[in-house]
Amino acid sequence: MKYLRNTLLMILAAALIMPSPLVLAEGVSGATQESKVDDVQTVDNSLKSTEEAKDSVVDNKQTDASSSSQPSENPETPTESSSIDSPSENPATNESSKSEPNPESEQPKIDNPSGRIEENAPILISKISQDKKYVEIYNRTNQNVNLAGWKIEYHTGSGVETVGKIFKDEVISPNEFLVLSNNKALADTIKFDANLRLSQGDGSVVLLRSDGSVADTVGWGNNSKSAGSPIKGGVKIVWRCFVGGNITDSKNNSTDFLSGKNLNNQEVAPHSRPSCKKPESNPGSKLPGELNKCEGLKLNEIASNIDEQFIEIINSGEKTVITTGCKLTVGDAGVHENIGDIELNPGEFLTIKIKSAKLKLPKTKGKVYLLDEAGSQIDSAEYEKLAKSFSWSLIDDEWMQTFMITENSENIFKEYPDCQNGYERNVLGKCVKISVPPVESPCPVGQYRHPETRRCRKNEAEKTITPCKDGYYRSEETGRCRSIASAAAKTLKPCPEGQFRNSTTGRCKKIASTDDIAKECPEGFERNPQTKRCRKIKSANMSTVGSAAAEVKQVAGATWGWWVFGGVSLLAVGYGIWQWRWEISQFVRKIREIIKSANGK
Repeated sequence: MKYLRNTLLMILAAALIMPSPLVLAEGVSGATQESKVDDVQTVDNSLKSTEEAKDSVVDNKQTDASSSSQPSENPETPTESSSIDSPSENPATNESSKSEPNPESEQPKIDNPSGRIEENAPILISKISQDKKYVEIYNRTNQNVNLAGWKIEYHTGSGVETVGKIFKDEVISPNEFLVLSNNKALADTIKFDANLRLSQGDGSVVLLRSDGSVADTVGWGNNSKSAGSPIKGGVKIVWRCFVGGNITDSKNNSTDFLSGKNLNNQEVAPHSRPSCKKPESNPGSKLPGELNKCEGLKLNEIASNIDEQFIEIINSGEKTVITTGCKLTVGDAGVHENIGDIELNPGEFLTIKIKSAKLKLPKTKGKVYLLDEAGSQIDSAEYEKLAKSFSWSLIDDEWMQTFMITENSENIFKEYPDCQNGYERNVLGKCVKISVPPVESPCPVGQYRHPETRRCRKNEAEKTITPCKDGYYRSEETGRCRSIASAAAKTLKPCPEGQFRNSTTGRCKKIASTDDIAKECPEGFERNPQTKRCRKIKSANMSTVGSAAAEVKQVAGATWGWWVFGGVSLLAVGYGIWQWRWEISQFVRKIREIIKSANGK
């Protein structure tokens, strides 16, 4: 262990004392160290050169490529990497190797001494005619480009490649077009390898370089490959605009391409350079390259909790708006859906179907943003707890839930959905069954329906009153016929003089006279109110003599009470003796013992 430790310490000391390999290499050969530094610079400059080439394609700027490099004295250094954009120690050589810019054109000029310009040439697809079945490409450089090994493909909306073209030795001239079509009516064209059938609904055309990299992609309609957002589907021709002699390319198909009728009513034909100057009569249009602010657009309705989800937009301004570059996004997912190239008049609506978009719209809670072409927020709407079949709508400048789904029309507030057939909504907002009275069958012949009981009853026959016989009359009280003679016989005779008829009994009664008035009772008497006779007034201090029977009853009652008291007392004493019989027996025994002891003494 001791030897091992000493050995490790010696190795560490030697490593600290010995010079680095770079110093050793410098001592052996100064050219070797210089070669190492050149290698690092070569790799960095190669990366910079690649990035500059990409930037020249995107921004349409002129790229100056330097092909001179200082040869390396180290045979291990790769000559190819050092020959691409590596720094030179001779300033004169570097200046002479730089290409001079072309003042007559701003198109990118690519100088490539190796002759492989087609590997990174910015060739663009300039026109696609779905109607006349041709595809046109454009060479935006100042040199001829050999398309050997390049390939152009057509894909359907479902992504299936249906036809393609592999170039052999075709050459496209600088700032010129090359048209591919199987239509014999078109002149100066190159035939496709197969029959080209371009769909007007949706599809994509992809241009590939000889190394397999994508030079350009143009898509239209839904579910298609595209650069940026696709062009609106259902078109007969799409084309890029030329502004000041330069073709537009912002890597966004919906922004770079126009479709249908040109803004200036120009005829778009192969090899033409349609300009897209902004007309003064249409304030909603914009120049290519100018970012659309999408002024006047607002979110109007969000139908997220229904089967066919959609987002509705309205042009709330007073001017026509072209929606090129305007976008929708949901939440913080970062996925943008381009609205397309649509012209909206003031007050006009635009509906974006979610099933045809790249967005995912939450059903009950979410937030939707409307953005302009620069990505700045124009409008937003946030919803939560959205019920089934409701939509989140802007009504009188206020967002609220409504059961009235109004796609492409003005929003209407509706608190509840429609009830089913046979139901109606009550004051509590619930659907209740409509009460319908039962259908009543007609009553049989000779019967009628009672208005209260709703039952059938027999029709009452009209009673005909027959006149009374001679010598009879009809009583008003009973409605019967009565004999006139018997009625006359029962007529009351008048009472005799001095009498009157009692209304209650109907009998005659003597009229009271002064002789009939009762006389006053003598002193010590009073009149009985019942008999109306005089009776003697009873004195209050008059003594009453009890009867013998009453006294006998009192004595008998008193004797019976004493018997009861004695019996109860006897029972109480007997009960006490029975309860304390043992104590009494003990007490008697003690007394006996005391008596015995006293007698014994």
